[in-house]
Amino acid sequence: MGTPTSRYDVKDLDQWGRLIKSWATHLDYVSNPSAPQPPRDYWVNKTWGATTPPAPATTLDIDNEGKPKPWCLPSGGPVLVPDAQGKSVALPFATAMTTREFMTRVAAAGVEITVMPEQYTSVVIVQGNVETMVLRLPPKDTLQSSEDDLLNGTPYQIRSFYGSLYSGTFHQPSGRTDILELHANRIGEYTLNNCM
Repeated sequence: MGTPTSRYDVKDLDQWGRLIKSWATHLDYVSNPSAPQPPRDYWVNKTWGATTPPAPATTLDIDNEGKPKPWCLPSGGPVLVPDAQGKSVALPFATAMTTREFMTRVAAAGVEITVMPEQYTSVVIVQGNVETMVLRLPPKDTLQSSEDDLLNGTPYQIRSFYGSLYSGTFHQPSGRTDILELHANRIGEYTLNNCM
């Protein structure tokens, strides 16, 4: 009997999403989830013609002394990535840390990591910009191990909020072709969603 591949997971997906939004914007979505969201008093997409701001004030991810909150990312910087023509493309932000440092920051935001695969020793966080799409590829071994798990009967995990959104129950596919089609669709969706 095989053992399904261990995958990174968190307990509170909403709070995790707030942390990711905070990391991406340097605004504080984390500390007061019941405050008006998004925590900014300006519109970015001005095409809607709205005049009332989303929130009465902009709330940054710093404390009263101007120091980053404990869940903030360590300072990083632009990273140059070589392109095929021998030039380079600059990504605005990248940082690396140990998994322990990562878990400490995540815990400070009130997010419980329920699974951290033991093979991970480092975490790299990268942010693109409006001129550069960052396409994240899954690790080859993780992708193929996931295929193996599905083909050997491990149920595919669909987050519960999908059922709430679409008022339906997810039915696991049973045939090899359907299982691999689901896997390809989910990998594709995940990759597209991360190219926002």
